[in-house]
Amino acid sequence: MSHIGKANKKVSDTPRTDRQAYITWDLIQFVKAGFARQLERQLAGANKRIVELEKENERIARMESFINRFLDPEDLGYVVNNYVRDDAREALGRERVESKP
Repeated sequence: MSHIGKANKKVSDTPRTDRQAYITWDLIQFVKAGFARQLERQLAGANKRIVELEKENERIARMESFINRFLDPEDLGYVVNNYVRDDAREALGRERVESKP
């Protein structure tokens, strides 16, 4: 006897709404459940996108931190020339101050 259960059973992407739909078979409730499924899918998609955006924000913050190192004289600031420092400023949305394009 397996303790896993039905391994080939498809997992729904709207489990909470499915539970509600099976409780009552009334046509109005069924229509409401369909709309609720749509909302639940949209919410799941939005939550997934939020996680992706949070990861992207972390990556951007790491890149900005690295670029800022070129502007710090005690770090990489004097290792690179004034054009690279201005390129770093431009990448951060700042104005070029040491060289003109």
